[in-house]
Amino acid sequence: MKPLALILHATGTNRDAEARRAFELAGARAEIVHLNQLRRGERQWHDYQILALPGGFSYADALGAGKLLALDLQAYFTEHVTAFVHS
Repeated sequence: MKPLALILHATGTNRDAEARRAFELAGARAEIVHLNQLRRGERQWHDYQILALPGGFSYADALGAGKLLALDLQAYFTEHVTAFVHS
């Protein structure tokens, strides 16, 4: 079975479609998933084998936008990201 990649999406990130295509060309399946879908439980971290962090202009490329994304991940998903990395 092909591995499933989680392409994490946040407001302002881009190149998601290109990342999905690259994973598919490499033989994986890929889904673009917004942080809020994970937060609401619509998607589950444990369903994925690969994680791609977003690029582009997260949070409208405001000063410290990358830090805002990191804080979101830390505040809402610390346990999930840790478990994902360890798996």
